[in-house]
Amino acid sequence: MADEGPRTGGPTDRSARGVAWRDVAVLALAVGGGLGIGLWQSRGADAEAARAAARTLGPGAGVVGLTVRTTEGRTTSLRALGTPAVVMVVSRTCGVCKEALADFGRMAAGRALPRLWLVTLEGAEEGRAMVEAAGVRGAVLAGPPTPAAEALFVFQIQGTPTFVALDAGGRVREALPGYPGSERMARWVDVMAGEPW
Repeated sequence: MADEGPRTGGPTDRSARGVAWRDVAVLALAVGGGLGIGLWQSRGADAEAARAAARTLGPGAGVVGLTVRTTEGRTTSLRALGTPAVVMVVSRTCGVCKEALADFGRMAAGRALPRLWLVTLEGAEEGRAMVEAAGVRGAVLAGPPTPAAEALFVFQIQGTPTFVALDAGGRVREALPGYPGSERMARWVDVMAGEPW
């Protein structure tokens, strides 16, 4: 079978509900008045860093300028992790995300994946069932810390999953919208397990 390219699914693509989250956010901006302004009130460093990264590094790279909250309640910028990492932006409704995680669980072959930052758009806790079902151990579960931050994440990605490879200095090595398959991601899984780029 010929490779059809990366597969995406989830909130920024057309979903089973028939409306993309991006469409809802754009509609809110167009007609919501105060609501639309509220979505973009993140005038601080997070929003500006995300916009700058997206402009210079391409689709998905802007997420590194944003802040996440982990299931342990820690709030951090993805740019300041201090170690090589893979950020995977997912949605709980994304079947392709679940397929990718299942592949990672198989490829890890029992190894923990502590350098995988699973950022679930609906919140950190929503990623727990996904990693458990996939057999992925040790991933950091995170999500947007506020509804406004969730909107910023949605605007920084083309669809879910989106992967961003970071070096120890928080610089983006590569941003990858969609899941290209297990063969292409094998090196990324090694980094998730703790190996250098």
